[in-house]
Amino acid sequence: MDFTLITAGGSGRRMQTAVPKQFIQLVGKPVLMHTISVFYSYDSEIEIILVLPEEHIDLWKNLCLKHDFKIPHKITTGGSTRFLSVKNGLDIITGTGFVAIHDGVRPLVSKETISRCFETAKKQGNAVPVLEIVDTIREITDKGNEIVDRNKFKRICTPQVFDISLIKMAYNQDFDKNFTDSSS
Repeated sequence: MDFTLITAGGSGRRMQTAVPKQFIQLVGKPVLMHTISVFYSYDSEIEIILVLPEEHIDLWKNLCLKHDFKIPHKITTGGSTRFLSVKNGLDIITGTGFVAIHDGVRPLVSKETISRCFETAKKQGNAVPVLEIVDTIREITDKGNEIVDRNKFKRICTPQVFDISLIKMAYNQDFDKNFTDSSS
């Protein structure tokens, strides 16, 4: 069976908004609803798990009522870090299959990308979408800064799709500050 685990633990600090960015309105409904809708339109049988901070669960439920949002999904509470939030989400998955781990504030992912990630993961055990870096990149050093060859770097994106048994095993290790996403 296929699952998607959507993390939505942002607080809005970086965007300097009173409302966390996953709840900001985009074309008449919260960003998070658009994100969930993309996965549901990709596969209406996919089991969707939403990971939210405990203090946002009632807000989310009220928004679902307000917007008549009826796409089936389970909700679980997040942790103090993204690592712990994903771990909490993985803990409620039973059985085998593949899980896409995706950021709740990334509603513009295409169904084609989702499909390619699942297809690749089913062949290889996991799949992580990457993009070329087109910006100039500079490395800050003790002497100032130096230009670096951007061709040696890639942008790591979501959804990241994994064999459930493998990703659960990976999340059994202790947290490390270098774990910035599930592919870490």
